Amino acid sequence: MPFFLVTQTSLVEAQDEQEAAQKGIDRLRSGGQVTVAVKSDETTITHVVVAAVAEEPLPVSPSEAADPPPAAVFIPEAALAAPESRKLILKRMLADGLALLGLRA
Repeated sequence: MPFFLVTQTSLVEAQDEQEAAQKGIDRLRSGGQVTVAVKSDETTITHVVVAAVAEEPLPVSPSEAADPPPAAVFIPEAALAAPESRKLILKRMLADGLALLGLRA
């Protein structure tokens, strides 16, 4: 089964990075249609509009309810990284994800 890189980009007006992140996630969670870019290789990018789907929320385990995950933290070093460094970071993230799935790149 092939892998695809799926990205969604939003332009939001906010006071700071944390508020911008929250507004972007709220927009995704609102249930409206979302346009994403799907990249299958270095040169092929397809834009896909995904319609809203009403789903029941996933059940929360008691351990997750008692110990919620920390809020997203803005890492300024990543924002200031050169495009070459961002590409390397993305490749490392992809490799980590594949390793978690037990696959090799």
